[in-house]
Amino acid sequence: MENQFSEIFKYLKMIQKRRYLFLAVSLLVMTCVTGASYYRPKQYMADSTVFIERSVINNLIKGIAVTPDMDDRIRVLKYALLSRDIIGKVLAELDWDTRAKNSAELQDMITDLQRRTDLKIKGNDLFIVSITDQDPEFAQKYINTLVSTYVEENLSAKREETYGANRFLDEQIVLFKKKLDESENAIIEFRRSQGIMYSGDEKVLLQEVKEFQKEIENLNLSIDTLGAKKRRLKSQQAELEPTVTIFSEKLNSDRIAQLQAKIAQLMLSYTENYPEVVRLKAELDGLKKRIQEEGAPKPAETQTLSVNPVYQDVTQKLLDVEAEISSLEARRDRLMELSTEREKELQFVPETKKQLTMLIQERDSHKKIYEELLMRMGQSEVSKQMEIGDKATTFRIVDPAIFPEVPVSPNMVKMLLLAIAAGFGCGFVVVFLLDSVDTSVKDVNQLDGFGVEVLAVIPTITDQAVAASVRRKDVLVYACALLYFGGIVSLLAWEALKRLS
Repeated sequence: MENQFSEIFKYLKMIQKRRYLFLAVSLLVMTCVTGASYYRPKQYMADSTVFIERSVINNLIKGIAVTPDMDDRIRVLKYALLSRDIIGKVLAELDWDTRAKNSAELQDMITDLQRRTDLKIKGNDLFIVSITDQDPEFAQKYINTLVSTYVEENLSAKREETYGANRFLDEQIVLFKKKLDESENAIIEFRRSQGIMYSGDEKVLLQEVKEFQKEIENLNLSIDTLGAKKRRLKSQQAELEPTVTIFSEKLNSDRIAQLQAKIAQLMLSYTENYPEVVRLKAELDGLKKRIQEEGAPKPAETQTLSVNPVYQDVTQKLLDVEAEISSLEARRDRLMELSTEREKELQFVPETKKQLTMLIQERDSHKKIYEELLMRMGQSEVSKQMEIGDKATTFRIVDPAIFPEVPVSPNMVKMLLLAIAAGFGCGFVVVFLLDSVDTSVKDVNQLDGFGVEVLAVIPTITDQAVAASVRRKDVLVYACALLYFGGIVSLLAWEALKRLS
């Protein structure tokens, strides 16, 4: 800390020693910088703020009307606003184009304005246009005229675009209505001349053939399933006896043995619920019951026979299956005939039917376009009414440019502060350089570095008259310097107040 204070004291002592030079250089630099700042040409900035107003009606009529896309206009805003055409119109309105001697100078003037005009877009609903120029009146008029010209051009362009779309749709509706009528007349005349009242549709025929083939496959599958059922019923029928014995005078024991053997044989292939097994068991149970009621049987050679009901039921089922198979086969054959007929029709579609189909397709195409145009015409009419009523998205000038009274360049507050800092800095640098090149011994402590022993120090003898004269001179110089510096500070305060006001 002591070293820092000693260094500061050293520099202050250095400045005090060459105080006149320090003050002269500082004030001279301040004067030069201040004078140069005031002699620099003044630049004035004028700006205007434009708000992009989006109408709430756009959301209400979404899908009903078509309005120009404002986002696209914002993306090309800079190029549209600073186009040569608009700036040329602005110069013509301000009567500045007469200052150009020829077209080349006029183009240079437009290019210079394009370069100096600044555009800042804030978000999607605000943009600021500004320019810096030596003439404040021109800056104000130029910005206001430029913005108003662009807004008018934008509005007229949107309306012209809407009206142009309306006119185009109107022309196209008339054109396609005429084409639709011609197509209808051509179809009527063709049918009348060829005697054709319908159009052979190849797609429909092909679809019918596919459906027939699919149904034939399903019928074949059903026939195969019934065939398997028929074979199973025939197998059951072969195992059954057409008749059954109701009463026999043979030995009942032999009959019981036969029944048991038959039941055992059937149980190898079927379950207890099989009809023949159920019938044999019922017969066996009845025989055993009769033996118990009548006692021992007597041998005889006569017997009573009856139709077997199970055999008869299986036979009836077999007949039903054969009838169903015959019906399905007949249906399959008919479908195959129809499929063959459709394939022949598909191979030999008359040329006249093809021509009629083409005419109908052309008519349908014109009809579809005509209906679409009618719908678009309705949307265009709503869009036109919105433009007439100024209900669409548009630009609104919320802050026009005002006359700039205070220049933005040079900034005299900054320049005066720079002049003060530069003056003191240059004065200190000059004093420091002179002190650096001075090789004389300024302090006794400097001799310690040379190894020289100090025997005595002669004190400074002050002459009172000379000292008084020096003090009077210092007071005069300090007063003049302070007064001059006060003038510069007063000028700084005046410039700051002017900018704030």
